[in-house]
Amino acid sequence: MHLSRLNAAELGVDKIRVNVVNPDAVISDSKIWEGAWAEGRAKAYGVKVEELPAYYAKRTLLNEMILPEDIANACFAFTGGLLNKSTGNVLNVDGGVAMAFVR
Repeated sequence: MHLSRLNAAELGVDKIRVNVVNPDAVISDSKIWEGAWAEGRAKAYGVKVEELPAYYAKRTLLNEMILPEDIANACFAFTGGLLNKSTGNVLNVDGGVAMAFVR
């Protein structure tokens, strides 16, 4: 995050925008949840591996699972033209994890 903000500050003079998409718990179509990783997370939370998507969704304010297309939409928001005058920003795509709110 710090590097992205430094890059935004340094590259802004050249009209180069630097923004960050910050996802959380993208389980669908992700290799990270295969095998031991998912088993370890399930054990830590006291749930079955197949219950992990629902567990992560329930810890969000929107009670939503985060999907790869949600991340793609956030990337498009920054690159599709609507935010051409935005740089140095972080867009959270996490369903609303209250513990991750900016202080």
